[in-house]
Amino acid sequence: MRPAARADLLTGAHTRNAATMLAMLGVGLSMGVPFVLGPHGLFTSLLTVPVQVFLVLAASAAVSALAKTGKLHLLQATLGLRLRFLRTFAITLVTDFAFLVSPLGAAGYGVNMALLQRAGASWAIATTVVGADQALDLTFFAIAVPIALVFSVGPLAYLAPRVSLSTVAGGLAVVAILIGVLWACRGYVARAFDAAGHRVPWLKARRARWDRFRQSVRQQWVLLLTGPRDRFAALLLLTTLQWLLRYSALWFVLLELGYRLPLGFVLAVQAVVLHAALWTGVPAGGGGGDLALAAAFAAWVPREAMATALVLWRFATLYCPLILGAAGFVALAWRRRMITSAAAPD
Repeated sequence: MRPAARADLLTGAHTRNAATMLAMLGVGLSMGVPFVLGPHGLFTSLLTVPVQVFLVLAASAAVSALAKTGKLHLLQATLGLRLRFLRTFAITLVTDFAFLVSPLGAAGYGVNMALLQRAGASWAIATTVVGADQALDLTFFAIAVPIALVFSVGPLAYLAPRVSLSTVAGGLAVVAILIGVLWACRGYVARAFDAAGHRVPWLKARRARWDRFRQSVRQQWVLLLTGPRDRFAALLLLTTLQWLLRYSALWFVLLELGYRLPLGFVLAVQAVVLHAALWTGVPAGGGGGDLALAAAFAAWVPREAMATALVLWRFATLYCPLILGAAGFVALAWRRRMITSAAAPD
């Protein structure tokens, strides 16, 4: 073996080992945060949780994955890629696994595209499916988060009596006005960023990446909007089901533990906290999202109860998806082995 090839192999092995260690670190930190918050009575509290709660959480994780599978299956069929639903389901599970164990979830996109190409999709079709999936997800959060904040104004004022309803409404009004002003002045803001981007190399690189991403999302939207309306409605419905099940898990857990918080409030806090934790670069948020959620709900949920809630929440949003992803990987590997064995000469 040539020295250059040997060096490439060693570099690839070191990269894989580093990625594995980082994934284990991120998942391990996420698992350890509840023990920091409630180290004494955590196991005792978990033993008092009914088995039905675990079953409901596991079912919500599975149905959420099925909803995402239905969305991707419909997108693939639109582009002429005919795969069996079970194969799309396995691809979805493995992709979610890659999202959870990689920094910024970046590996999820590559894994999804690679598995689609292995299934017979061209690079263009695989890119379009992944891009359209992201466009639908962005649409859900762009609509759901503001609605969740609006519907949580009254309950928030009730749960925090020191803050009056007029104060909360005024704060949201100020935020809405700022967003409106930025939108009205978007041309000036864009030109300011454009001028800064030409002077700062770091901003110039990020701006070029953002322009490519925006153009890609726009192309996916044109593709979706020019199709039948019932198909578009089905895609939005499946996207909503996928994310509502995942983001309502914490609300359900807190409700079962005796803490009645508004669903909109819990959803909005998770959307902000978890997306911020994603940008730490540590897989699964590295426990940062867990600590931030505990701090956000500290006024209503004691630390010991929040520790129990975080374990149950992670069971639905991390442990179950990881187990399902491992099962999906085994299924795809077994199928590939069967095809290889059948194609091999006797």
